[in-house]
Amino acid sequence: MTELLKLTEILTEVQNFITADGQIVPAQRNFYQNLRVKMNNHNGLFNEAEVGSLLLETRLEVLELTDEDYTAIYNIIMDRFGLTKRLEEEDQLRQELAIKVRLRKEAEQKAKAEAITKEKAIAEAKAKAEAELKAQIEVEERLMAEAQQRILAEENAQKEAEEKIRLEEEARLQAEEIAKLKEATRLQAEANAKLVHEESIRLEEEARIKAEIEASMKVEQEAKIKAEEEARIKAEEEAELKIIQDKIKFEEDEKLRIATEAHLQMVEESIRISNQERLVEQAKIDAQVDDARRIAEEERQLEQAKIDTEIEKVRMMSEREAAQKLAEKNSKLAEEEAALAAKEAEDAANSKDIPDLPPLDD
Repeated sequence: MTELLKLTEILTEVQNFITADGQIVPAQRNFYQNLRVKMNNHNGLFNEAEVGSLLLETRLEVLELTDEDYTAIYNIIMDRFGLTKRLEEEDQLRQELAIKVRLRKEAEQKAKAEAITKEKAIAEAKAKAEAELKAQIEVEERLMAEAQQRILAEENAQKEAEEKIRLEEEARLQAEEIAKLKEATRLQAEANAKLVHEESIRLEEEARIKAEIEASMKVEQEAKIKAEEEARIKAEEEAELKIIQDKIKFEEDEKLRIATEAHLQMVEESIRISNQERLVEQAKIDAQVDDARRIAEEERQLEQAKIDTEIEKVRMMSEREAAQKLAEKNSKLAEEEAALAAKEAEDAANSKDIPDLPPLDD
């Protein structure tokens, strides 16, 4: 089945995106207005392929719209098609399950009714046979009583033997009929139990498959969010580290420049004094240069320790912020799904009212 969306659903999604931060960019406003005109004039269906074509045509007309905004709007609309498809599949699965349960109950009720009817027919046939047998016995007894006066004692004995054989045969036939009825009842009970067992196994398998699909989708979504958050944190840490390293290099270069200028100044001064004074002055210069280098090295080590401490603080704060943002995103996703379900129920009751944008700010 091809998925379709309403005109108001598509335009409402675009409007919600461009008004999300409280103000509307002119390029976004132009894109919305052009798209609304195209959709109003569109004579086809609002399925995934035709809506995608309308979005692309509008994008080519509004070139000032950024690629990022267009991609976000496109993904929002396409996601609505995917959600509608999943809801339709779940509804179809529930309907099929309800039909199968109803058919199974009807089959059970029909089997029970047939068994009751069969038992009733057997009971009626048995009662009829007993009544006929009783009537026949009464007739035979009457005939036997009338004939007793005309037959000999041997004939009476023979008739009694024949009557015994007949009754035994009837008892045997009746016992066989009861045994057949019990066997039919047992086979019907086994068939009903097998049907119930097979239906239970099928329902459990459908529930397991559905649970596995939902769990897989949730794991993939959480992994994607975590990877994006880790990449952002890493980029921020690298940017902060580069700023700190540039600052250290600038300070070290400045200190080296100052020390070099001092050294050159002292060398120029030593040219104007005597050799002995030059040697004394040179020793002072060397000592000052060593002190300057030692102080610079100590300051560099202290600065490096501060930098390491700051980096560790930034990393810990980034991890806490990442965990907090991940929890907020998961909560937001749950809220959006609930809001989307409520919104669809509300849209189904609305007429084809085309939403308009708010007026421009003064």
